[in-house]
Amino acid sequence: MVFSRENVLAGFILLLLGGGMATAALGQSTSKEYVSRITRQARAEAPAVATQKRLRAYDPYIKYFSGLVYTRSGVTVDPNFVRALIVAESNARPEAVSEENAIGLMQIRPETGRRAARTLYESGYHFRYVDRKRLRSLRAQDLKEPAINILIGCYLLDRYNAAFGNHLARTIGAWNAGPERIRQYEGTPPFPETLNLIARVNSYYLYFRRR
Repeated sequence: MVFSRENVLAGFILLLLGGGMATAALGQSTSKEYVSRITRQARAEAPAVATQKRLRAYDPYIKYFSGLVYTRSGVTVDPNFVRALIVAESNARPEAVSEENAIGLMQIRPETGRRAARTLYESGYHFRYVDRKRLRSLRAQDLKEPAINILIGCYLLDRYNAAFGNHLARTIGAWNAGPERIRQYEGTPPFPETLNLIARVNSYYLYFRRR
């Protein structure tokens, strides 16, 4: 695993799609039709002014952590995608906690965060803005720390993007429903919450990349 700053940004978004996970799943064909429609009809959506103001406070973290190479030499995470996910997941509120106990700016579940933090700690890399000792024994409340949350989020996004071929819908599907669901459904999971999150992330991403 290589951690370094690179000038080359990943071609993270190959498909501009739009979606979380409700109890009832749509049919897989319905899911594919929805994703296809979102692709054709995608429109940029500006976040609320107050949300954008909060988000700007975290821009140094977003730029730094999205600019690191995590799993593939020369490939990093698109910072505009990170911004879009933060807005869609938490409205840029670091104290946000979901009903499923996903925490912080990027809504990371504690068990997922602990596994990722341990991997990042064991890399031996000294990340700017983050005390490595906190990664060694991550607590749930640590995910409310913006720098820690964004570091772990960028690492996870890079892993999912690498695993699922730079495909926005599948990356967000893995983020929201788990990577095993992508494999189970051989594509975007047909959960209404997941599809809604894909749509929202895509709309915000289109806005940020055009600024």
